[in-house]
Amino acid sequence: MDAERHLKEKERLNQALNGNLAQAVEDVTAALRKNNIDYSPGIAFDVCVYTIEELHLEKLNLSKYAQSLMES
Repeated sequence: MDAERHLKEKERLNQALNGNLAQAVEDVTAALRKNNIDYSPGIAFDVCVYTIEELHLEKLNLSKYAQSLMES
């Protein structure tokens, strides 16, 4: 881990979250611990990526897309 990059990232993320980075970290940490993946960085990362993908997929109108595929 690059400490200087980590501190810059902390500053950037805290600004993006309007000063609420600490609370976001606490919330994510609690979820990782609740699911016993806090000591499995690879799995924890994959779960986070999967969750973000799920959030984006929810925003798509997949039923309309599926219907157009069935019609073709």
